Amino acid sequence: MSVPKAYLENVPGPFYVEDDLCILCRAPEAGAPNLVGGNSKHCYFKKQPESPEELEQAIQAVEYCCCGAYRYRGTDPEVIRRLGAVVCDHAKGR
Repeated sequence: MSVPKAYLENVPGPFYVEDDLCILCRAPEAGAPNLVGGNSKHCYFKKQPESPEELEQAIQAVEYCCCGAYRYRGTDPEVIRRLGAVVCDHAKGR
């Protein structure tokens, strides 16, 4: 299975918004305003989590997304367990 393409505006790191999927609902941005930003076309991760609190916000942003555009490409088994294989690029069974 190929790895999804991220919007160019995403900062490098494990959390990202997949290209051509965001419907600009702004729900994830409301849950993680210091991590997620947006323009007139789509949202993106403007900052990666740097603390346990920000990691929780990033996970919530992925969970709040209604269209599956928010993804995790990291390898932390706890994050993968919490988010599930569908939105994790390195999850077993994906």
